[in-house]
Order: sequence, then structure tokens, then C-alpha cells
Amino acid sequence: MGIEHVNRKGDRYYLQAMPAKDGKPRYSFTRKLKGKPVDRLPKGREIYESPEDAQVFLRKLQVSLILPLEKELVARAIRTRAGLEHFIVDAEEKSLVVYLSDTDPDEIERLISRLCDRSTSRAREAAAALARRSTYGKMMRFELHDVENRLFCVERWCFLGGIDDWMLLDGPRALPELVDKYVEHLGKESFFELT
Repeated sequence: MGIEHVNRKGDRYYLQAMPAKDGKPRYSFTRKLKGKPVDRLPKGREIYESPEDAQVFLRKLQVSLILPLEKELVARAIRTRAGLEHFIVDAEEKSLVVYLSDTDPDEIERLISRLCDRSTSRAREAAAALARRSTYGKMMRFELHDVENRLFCVERWCFLGGIDDWMLLDGPRALPELVDKYVEHLGKESFFELT
């Protein structure tokens, strides 16, 4: 049957092999099979879903220095301290990157409730479905600065035209300290005042 992956939007992707010019197979994920279905992941490769747009890729296996407990700490804080439900925390090699939906699901839920006179639960379901299909943008990053002592720096994404890049806010410090101080600003106007 071949390897399939359903992304957060609910789109089904298939892993296929197509012959390259050198005769070796070239692997890719596609929504419509054109090549030969692949039953097993090639050695040293993994399935990766882009946080921004949910595009599915086959990439080299990534080793992360981030502990699962650290990723869960950030996710739990975003839910409790920032009050957000629609976000992605992506563990990269030495950092945790927080992505937020480009659409506000709570605002969509209120709009759907008003326009369609729908029940609250149906409006919530529609808003969640729209959030899954929306694009996500990087907002905050916790970068591991000292592996031995588990010290991190926190940065926020800067949206100033030609400067689109990470802007250092604080650190190196312990991750719980940085999370307590900065996560509450995600999804709020105060985020843009952080310097």
C-alpha cells in the first residue's frame, strides 16, 4: 500500500519514489501518486510536517538536543499562561520554536456564532477546523545556549520590514524562568512591545 501521512489539515500525502537522472530513486511526498509507492522509510530519513503550512516532506533524520520534558513545559505554559489552544511547538536541533495561527480561532468562533446563529459547540468545531487549515507563523524561540547546565536564551520574531529575523530578549537562563516571564505575551499586543 505504501507510506501515508495525514497532516494537521486532514490532507493525505503518499511517499513515492521517482527515478532520478543518475538512476537512483528520488523520494518525495505527494497528494497524488505519480511514482512508485514506498513501503518503508529510507534509512536515515524521517517524515516532517512544516509548522507554517503543514506541507509534508521527507528529510534527513534530525537529532535534537531538546528534551521532551522541555517541549512539554513550553506547550503547557502556552495553554495556561497565554490561554492559547492553537499553536505549534517545534523542537529543532538546539531550539524550541513557537508558532501561532495567523487566524484567531476565538474571534472566528464569535463571528460564526453571530452570523450563522449556530450553537456554541458547532461554532467551536468550525473555528477549530479553520485553525487547523490556517497557516502558522513563528513568534518565539527558546534556544539552548548551554547544554550541560540547560540554559536557554529567548527570542521573539521581529516583524520590521527588512529586519525579519530573531530578536534576543533575555538569557541565558533556566527555561522555566524564561517561560514564566515571556510566554504570557504570546497572542497579545504586549508581545510587540518586548525588546
